[in-house]
Amino acid sequence: MNKIITLCSLLLVFTPPVLRAQTTHQISTGAGYSKFAYFKLADGSSQQVTNDAWDIAFSNLGATVAGIFINEATTTSMGQPLPGMEVYDPYVFDFSESINPADILPEYQLFNPEASWAEGAFNTVADSLDTNDYGWGTYDAGQAKFTGSRVFVLKLRNGEFRKIFIDEYNGAQFSFRVAQLDGSGETTHTVNTAFGNGSPVVYFSLGPNGANVVTPTDWDLVFCRYIALLNAGGDLVPYYVTGVLTADSVLTARATNVDPATVDYTAYLDSFSNRLDVINHDWKFFDLSQGWFVADDRAYFVKTPQNDLYKLVFTAFGGSTTGTATVQRTYLGVLSSTPDLPSGIGEVLVYPNPTLDRLYLSFTASAATPATLQLLNSAGQTVWAGASTTRSGLNVLEINQLPALPAGVYHLSVQVPSGQFSRNVVVGQ
Repeated sequence: MNKIITLCSLLLVFTPPVLRAQTTHQISTGAGYSKFAYFKLADGSSQQVTNDAWDIAFSNLGATVAGIFINEATTTSMGQPLPGMEVYDPYVFDFSESINPADILPEYQLFNPEASWAEGAFNTVADSLDTNDYGWGTYDAGQAKFTGSRVFVLKLRNGEFRKIFIDEYNGAQFSFRVAQLDGSGETTHTVNTAFGNGSPVVYFSLGPNGANVVTPTDWDLVFCRYIALLNAGGDLVPYYVTGVLTADSVLTARATNVDPATVDYTAYLDSFSNRLDVINHDWKFFDLSQGWFVADDRAYFVKTPQNDLYKLVFTAFGGSTTGTATVQRTYLGVLSSTPDLPSGIGEVLVYPNPTLDRLYLSFTASAATPATLQLLNSAGQTVWAGASTTRSGLNVLEINQLPALPAGVYHLSVQVPSGQFSRNVVVGQ
């Protein structure tokens, strides 16, 4: 799903001055933050989808990515969020088992991590020590598919409960069942993925009968409502925020305490990340005396999958009255990297970055090949090592047992028969 790539030996290829002109855009999530607004950097276009158009979403990033998300967006009315979709883990593993609504406790609610399009709320209950556990199910390498193992409870916008069981993901299609908590009214559904169609997820609406939803494609940023865990007196509390998330393969760097008009992108090349919440929600603040205001000391550099580099500066926010963010977009040119990959290896991505204890290494290989991996500290000492046999095509290797490491910059080095490549990894927040 989403990944981070460290940009090395970069060359900015400037385009004619007219393309570097600054343009201002107003992107609206509607009154009461009632819509998702999908924004395309290349032409400044946007498209909107109402908050209640979909309920759950499935990763659309290939056969080995099995994220499942809950739609956390909800509209605000009279300053308060209206009821939205919620998902709970009732610790039930048999879909035929009846579930008592009284057992659906607040502490069982799950939230999307909002870090990667590879992991949604349904994945967060995975055992971190089991590389084949994806929360809602487990991966069977022999059959090359995921099989469901856990029942979840959905709370609909109208307050009703449903239980849901994801039966299978075979690399091209998710199959699942939905029923009342007592098992009555069971329905079966399928969602087909379409990797490469320009969307990191595929939407589904439960509705009366369940239906696939047309999912926006070909976008770079989505302005939307979601739940973030905010610090409140030392505790992390779920809170509705309105912010900006990035599409898959879009890389973003945040520049703070700077003059947005003059800040130079070259100082931030090592901090580009594919985390989808780098821009997030904290570019704006609310003050009781002056209402919403935008931080005037930050800018964001965004690199699209086409290697186009943009600078974004937020200048205004309309709050729930309009849901409109005003953004200055400056096209800086094409950012390309000097090839550093061995023969037969391509599209290397390392995520999440920064990380605390788990890494994913994604790359394509022209043929099956052995690979040895080392994580080195700044002194060149090996702090972790591993090996894997890769296959032809897309490979996603999980490193889920990193030792406790001091915060800092490390180097993930990968050796294959045709050569070696490395990527920087930041450990710690």
